[in-house]
Order: sequence, then C-alpha cells, then structure tokens
Amino acid sequence: MNKTAKIISIFILSVSVVAGCGNQGTTDSPPTRKAPAAPESVAASPTIILQSLDEIKWDEVQDPLIEEGMLTKLKATIAAFVTKDADQFHAALSPAVKTGYDYLLDQPVKFTGIAKAAKENDRILIPVVGERLNKEKGVSPDIRYTFYFDKDKDGAWQIVSID
Repeated sequence: MNKTAKIISIFILSVSVVAGCGNQGTTDSPPTRKAPAAPESVAASPTIILQSLDEIKWDEVQDPLIEEGMLTKLKATIAAFVTKDADQFHAALSPAVKTGYDYLLDQPVKFTGIAKAAKENDRILIPVVGERLNKEKGVSPDIRYTFYFDKDKDGAWQIVSID
C-alpha cells in the first residue's frame, strides 16, 4: 500500500473511532438497563495484558510457611504492581511502610512464580520471582522481590518490607 493510501486509511479509521465515541446524549431507558458491551477484542485486551504480567499460579502455592492471610496480601500487592495502583499497593502493605516502596511501581515486571518461603526470627520471607521487562544492557532479566511478613499487634500478617 502506498503512503497516500495509508494516510487516507488512518484518517478514515480515526474519524470512525471519534464518531463512535461522540456524545450519545441521554436516553429514556430505566437506569438498571445495561449499556451494550464493547467488542470482546477491545474490552478484553487491557485485562489480558495486565493478567499476562501476573503468571503466578496462585492456586498451586503449597508452602507450609505461607498462610492464607499472607497469600491474600501478596496477591493484592502483585495486582497493585501490575496495575500500577498506588492506593491498592499502600493498602496491601503495613501502614508503617507508607510510601517507601512506591518506586517499585515504576519498574515493569512480569511475575512468574513464588519461591520457597523462609522463616527469619518471627518473620516469614516470601520470594516472588519474575522477569524484568525493561531490558537494560548488562542487567539480568531475572528479578526477585522478597516480601517480609510480620504479625501486627492483633496477630494479622503484614508486609513490612520488600527487598
């Protein structure tokens, strides 16, 4: 296809998209009526991309040191990494941590698994492995974050550090 034909095709496609996104106005339909669903390929693509960054098989995690409460916090933290949701990230971490690890949200990672947990004093260390997506020269693509869990005064597991 020559350059002029490509430009015309892109222009027509752009006009179609803009026209489809125009002001639809209000309707007299009851508020409980659902809007038509977006085409599956459009609606699913962001979710598929985000899910592909979390390839951990959560239902297969079988480690005697990892309790359900820890796994719930870890899932929420990984989901926050994937979606880059700072509020969700803060909610999953111990309140004492605050924003100390926000810089991690800027590092694109595909999470692939959980390594064997270890006990260190009263803490449980859970390593999460993955692949660094920004390929820097001289830097290994493999990445490993260790999440340090400690119980709070109420006996609930909290993520108190990430290494």
